[in-house]
Amino acid sequence: MRSSLLALAVAASLAGVCPASAQSGRPFTVDDLVGHEDTGTVRVSPDGRWISVERQAAYDQAGSYALSTAVNWLLSELEVRPAAGGEPTVRLASSGHDVGYVSGPFSPDGARMVVFRVTENSVRLGVLTLDTGAVDWHPFTPEWIQFGRTVAWRSPTELVFVARPTDDPPVAMRVGYQAQARIERLWRTAASGHGASSVYIPSGRQRDSRSQALASNLVALDVASGRSRVLASGEWFDLRLSPDGGHAALIEDAEDLQPSPGRPLRVGDPLRRRRLTLIDLETGATRQPLPDEDLAMYLLSWSPDSARLLVFGRPLGGDFDQDGRYWLVPADGRARPLVMGEDAPWIERTWDGVAVPLASWDGPQPVVQARSPAGARVWLRPEAAGDLRVPVVEPAERLVSLHGRAAIQRSDGVYRFGGDGARLVAGRLWGQGASGDGGNPERWNPSALEAGSHTVVEGACLSRLAGGGQTCVTPLQPDERILAAGPDASFLVTHYLTDRGDSGLRVHRSGGVEAIAPANAGWRDIDWGRIVPVPHPGPDGQSLTSWLLQPPGLPEGARPPVVVVVYPGSAPRSAPAALSPGTTQLQNNPVVLAGAGYAVLVVSLPLKPGGPPAAEGLADRILAIVDEAGRRGLIDADRVALIGHSFGGYGVLSAATQSDRFRAVIASNGYADLSRSMELPAFYRVAPDEGVPVGQMAGWGETGQGSIGFFAQRPEAYVEASPLYRVDDLRAPVLLIESDLDTARMGSLFGALYRLDREAALLTYFGEGHTYASPGNLRDLHDRILDWLARYLGPPTPLDPLSPVPGPGLQDRQQ
Repeated sequence: MRSSLLALAVAASLAGVCPASAQSGRPFTVDDLVGHEDTGTVRVSPDGRWISVERQAAYDQAGSYALSTAVNWLLSELEVRPAAGGEPTVRLASSGHDVGYVSGPFSPDGARMVVFRVTENSVRLGVLTLDTGAVDWHPFTPEWIQFGRTVAWRSPTELVFVARPTDDPPVAMRVGYQAQARIERLWRTAASGHGASSVYIPSGRQRDSRSQALASNLVALDVASGRSRVLASGEWFDLRLSPDGGHAALIEDAEDLQPSPGRPLRVGDPLRRRRLTLIDLETGATRQPLPDEDLAMYLLSWSPDSARLLVFGRPLGGDFDQDGRYWLVPADGRARPLVMGEDAPWIERTWDGVAVPLASWDGPQPVVQARSPAGARVWLRPEAAGDLRVPVVEPAERLVSLHGRAAIQRSDGVYRFGGDGARLVAGRLWGQGASGDGGNPERWNPSALEAGSHTVVEGACLSRLAGGGQTCVTPLQPDERILAAGPDASFLVTHYLTDRGDSGLRVHRSGGVEAIAPANAGWRDIDWGRIVPVPHPGPDGQSLTSWLLQPPGLPEGARPPVVVVVYPGSAPRSAPAALSPGTTQLQNNPVVLAGAGYAVLVVSLPLKPGGPPAAEGLADRILAIVDEAGRRGLIDADRVALIGHSFGGYGVLSAATQSDRFRAVIASNGYADLSRSMELPAFYRVAPDEGVPVGQMAGWGETGQGSIGFFAQRPEAYVEASPLYRVDDLRAPVLLIESDLDTARMGSLFGALYRLDREAALLTYFGEGHTYASPGNLRDLHDRILDWLARYLGPPTPLDPLSPVPGPGLQDRQQ
């Protein structure tokens, strides 16, 4: 591989191009990337005494990478320090980073905190006593927080949580290593000749005969005595305790659902029915009040008086948008639908199409987002005297509870709900840390009671929403963003990222600022290059901006070759984080490419809903932006390479079939044949007990990024949109990259190119998923990308023939 660089450098030395000038700092390399440090969750205790920080050690220091994209849990070290300032009083860490320590929620009185001990194949739940620093570890494997809350404090001494079967870690951990473990076991079975190595996944009426996962338990734990009791069993993934602690509402995965052939399929459509269960935490009595409903995710909302639960469901076989209804469920389980008159529920959709209703409470009255008969988006309080409608001003606004009544939190303050709609207080509400204890629901339907206890922050001044004095802390710097506010409005915790790439946390108080948890201090001497905006018109004449990262040390007037990063649908309004100092993008990192001497151009390629396919005219759009950058003297517009990952990989392959101007193409983990988007990844092929996500895979092609429609109705549309079937037009040298835990995507295209005797290579990484985790693989990936660019795009900084070096050093990519 290195020898090719020598040949190219010698050839380029005859071209008469001057060498680059000396850099002001060293370039960013892949070794910097895989050695990056980070900060995880930050929490402030409810009494304001403690600040908990997860510090993540250098990425390449983990004891194992079997957890794939969850490897940060192994790298996590937990520090708990006094909020008043000073060194940590508690530190949980493993020197070999084969054990990670992750924080959970504080108890209501702030005296204790849940902690998790993670290894490559297990999770254990513990309870840390703050005053002593002692941790009591319990023999439970908790369900991980993702789609909802799974751990909650019922009182200062009682914890309620979802416990998986012992040493059966959550799927987020198993999706990496377990696929290989199961495949090896099947291979051994086949080799023995004494058993079957088959995995059976049925469709249709027999679908529920697949292997089923072991059920979890809902457990109540007295942390003082260590006594525990099992309350119920089920495949729970979301838990909400009533405010009085009397009941738990849970959603579980029930029977499998297969997509209806008559309805467009979304990526986020449910794979299994979501069933509601109510449990009396004193008696253990269990009820399932909506046996024929499939519940929407991200909404389990108790009224402040604990009398009723608000949920949203659709009848089996129905549609959330057309057939969904809000339900009021009292503790006795006698549910009834919420009467909304002529108004209809307003349904938000996540990026992947998950249906999300938005709702909360105004005292004892439910409040929901609705679509009025005129089509307006409003907050609706039905079933009260004179239905109240309040226009939704900002899509991200949410309800908070203030003095027992609803108020609206917007980006610039808290507003009265109803009446004159006046602003009650300016500023933003901040809680005691971005804990994520509610998982995804916290973004969509946060607890109005909890939000009402948050601190108001305006500039550098803090106050309580419910009233009281104001405290002003030291001013924040432009490189900071707020993470948490003290519950007594006396301090702020922020994260900073400097323009040199180093980062950390700061605690702002009225008397000064304390820097804690520094990370990546060695990055201060890196020359990150310069980011230049490239304005240009879009396909409909709209004003767009693409973003160019110039290589560090670029001589005045030099025009380097350019690597164009493609991702159809992306249109960043500001410089992408992947180009900026402090980047930690592991896959195809653009700053590593710039550090090797190439300009990197992130192109703006918005897509119009219902418009032409993503690939249509893609090469012309890309080249128009490239030519604009060339016209501005920023790049050599005749030396252009394309690189893209995932949907970007599909994009670069499509563009490369439409033009011969691209000298090199690098596509990783994208579909060359869009019909393969319906295939199951390797993990689900050998783990049907985790469900059968064919719907999610097919939804990508029907209505997701692919947006091609229903395969069975128009299979030719998939052929027309697939680069594989235009392979004769693909003449640029192309490096195809895939991984075995992802769906196989590139083999057919490589075979077709090989048959045509084209310049191509197939690069496969084993033990990796859709994005890669192993530092060894990440180093190899970037080395091969740079070699491909040097081979076909040419070296970015050719030698000066008038000043030859004594002998090229193959360890130095600049030579």
